Amino acid sequence: MRMLPEKISFDPLSFLKVTRKQNKEILEFIIAEFQVYLPLSTVNSYLMAKAASGKDTGEEMGALREVFNVVDASDQLMEKMAEIGGTLIKEGVVPNFSDLITAASAILTGSLLVVNDKKVKKYGIFSKYGLDVISYTKFLEEIESLAEEEAKKVV
Repeated sequence: MRMLPEKISFDPLSFLKVTRKQNKEILEFIIAEFQVYLPLSTVNSYLMAKAASGKDTGEEMGALREVFNVVDASDQLMEKMAEIGGTLIKEGVVPNFSDLITAASAILTGSLLVVNDKKVKKYGIFSKYGLDVISYTKFLEEIESLAEEEAKKVV
């Protein structure tokens, strides 16, 4: 089993998946076991989904900040994005803005980035800048193993 670090971040789709009602227990375990960072792209996607369902985005934002570490748009984040994006452009790769802000946020926070299974390879271009990525499915498998280990300790 891979040892999961104490800091994790979620890309937009992975966070939307893990915050579904049927994943409540998993999310509670994650919150208890990890420092969770949310890039602005993830926060934006989450709030748009809530707005589409008629929720008060101000209340939702407050709730996110109470539980998670929101990676705000700081000078440090903008500089990291420009540095990575500029280097990639020189190499002939134009990164998607959402992917760039997500990756740069995870790099700055030193967190493992949990991404939608289909995007793992896409985030590979950021690995040379220090990004560590895991697929959502693999992450859930490791969470399940971790939860089983914790349950054994209680018994």
